[in-house]
Amino acid sequence: MEVYTCKFQPIYKPKIWGGRNLQRLFGRELPAGEKVGESWELADLDEGTTTVANGPAAGTSLTDLTQRWGESLLGGARPTQDGRFPLLLKLLDAEDTLSLQVHPDADAARTVGGVTKTECWYVLESRDGFLYKGVREGVTAERFRRAVESNSVEDVIRRVDVAAGDFHYLPAGTVHALGAGVVVAEVQTPSDTTFRVSDWGRGREIHVEQSMQCIHFHPPAEAAPGASGETLLATDCFTVARRTEKAGAARSLPAGRCAALMLLKGEGRVRCAS
Repeated sequence: MEVYTCKFQPIYKPKIWGGRNLQRLFGRELPAGEKVGESWELADLDEGTTTVANGPAAGTSLTDLTQRWGESLLGGARPTQDGRFPLLLKLLDAEDTLSLQVHPDADAARTVGGVTKTECWYVLESRDGFLYKGVREGVTAERFRRAVESNSVEDVIRRVDVAAGDFHYLPAGTVHALGAGVVVAEVQTPSDTTFRVSDWGRGREIHVEQSMQCIHFHPPAEAAPGASGETLLATDCFTVARRTEKAGAARSLPAGRCAALMLLKGEGRVRCAS
């Protein structure tokens, strides 16, 4: 089968902190009566894999497509260790604040299990919203643990007010949470490994011991690595760029590389060279 530009059918994930804003913002037909917190736009995990929605490969899972097209799809990118697509794209709708959580880096994953996860958020909407990102200056592991045990963890983490258009890099090991009233586009490495530090009293399982082995106890850098012009982030795992085009304008994508497009506003047409 000849390689072509594929669209994918999203997977909607109900969450206790989710809402219905993806319907309002993107015209999505969400599951009736569900608080949808996540839309997995491009995913290849055990917890969910998206399928092709157009063309000859319609109905094919991203897992099978990656194996079938191989280098022609990946364009020099390396698949995961189990041969799957090496990127996960989501839309997140936080009607309520997410749990305070952390994802392991490679060293921590070898100790506590799971798969390392680095991510970033591009803010699409903020209704007086905020996020938590990293520990405050001078906070040690001992002080952090005491704050968790005394239900005062908000005193030792950084709260950042956000507006539409803001971008935040969250490398593995950064304790974080998306605040109520925020919708983001998320780009991340393909992992769903999450350890909760606090769930704000909602009763779900928390993972204090695992989290303590994952958290980096230093404030995160303000600027994302590789940020310059349209490029918001450049890491060994992925590069994120924000592009805005005028009506009728055309833009070429780099040949021979895998590119995943998230259309966040307006409409567009993708044409492939013959």
